[in-house]
Amino acid sequence: LAGSERLSKTNASGVRRLEGCHINKSLLTLGTVIYKLSEGDRGHIPFRESKLTRILQPALSGNTQTAIICTVTPATMHYDETLSSLKFGQRAKTIKTKFEVNEIVDDRALLQVYKTQIQQLQKDLETASSRRQSSGGRTQEIELLHTEREKLQQDWNEMQEKLQEEERLLQASREKI
Repeated sequence: LAGSERLSKTNASGVRRLEGCHINKSLLTLGTVIYKLSEGDRGHIPFRESKLTRILQPALSGNTQTAIICTVTPATMHYDETLSSLKFGQRAKTIKTKFEVNEIVDDRALLQVYKTQIQQLQKDLETASSRRQSSGGRTQEIELLHTEREKLQQDWNEMQEKLQEEERLLQASREKI
């Protein structure tokens, strides 16, 4: 995107003038967004006020790393634009985004998670069974443990079914390859 369009310097008219106005509005909105983000203002940030800021919203405040390149000229006739670009770049440098590495879960990792859950459920089931056998005459406690055991057994069965289904899908995808 080019710098601001000064009508006095470009002598634009008609469609070109209207285009320059839209560019200026987008750059002004981008400057406002950058300012609010650099100040840490978590109030309303006007991303929707221009197409440019709407397109750049994920890059400016989302889960991304972004590079901004500001070009300047040593010509004195463009001193104001150069100073404005440098101030804009300085504000943009202070924006702090919080990005995280997205975790991609493949079939093997998912199977490993299911197997770990099944092992934990089996341990819980064994613990509940051993408590039930050693509890003696406490019938109310026995009933609670029996209910817990049945729930764990049901969870274990569901996890077994999921594991089998995942193994079938994995086998089918291997056969396709």
